[in-house]
Amino acid sequence: MLFVSVPFLINSAREGFQSVDPRLENVARSLGASSWGAFRRVTVPLSARHILVGSILCWARVMSEFGAVIVIAYYPMIAPTLIYECYISYGLSASSPVAVLLIVICLVVFIVLRMISAGWRRYDRG
Repeated sequence: MLFVSVPFLINSAREGFQSVDPRLENVARSLGASSWGAFRRVTVPLSARHILVGSILCWARVMSEFGAVIVIAYYPMIAPTLIYECYISYGLSASSPVAVLLIVICLVVFIVLRMISAGWRRYDRG
């Protein structure tokens, strides 16, 4: 599943790293920071939003992955496979609790991310 969804993270992180002005890294280097230190203290914080967005996209893609798991490896019981197994074996009434639990977990994650995002916007405004 990670193989299928990690391009979302990589593409978003790459865009974040490319959006950082190289002059900022050069300023950090001129003030005595090493290459790694400039990357860690300048580039990563400035591209943190892109990395977070890529992580969210990657997570959402992994949570919804069904086809690759059902075709390649049926028995790692991830949520979509468990819902499918319960539905096939016992019907809709057995698969509904698992689906509702997955929806509640996703809603909690998105609400927490929304609160973090609101905090970042407030921090950016000063």
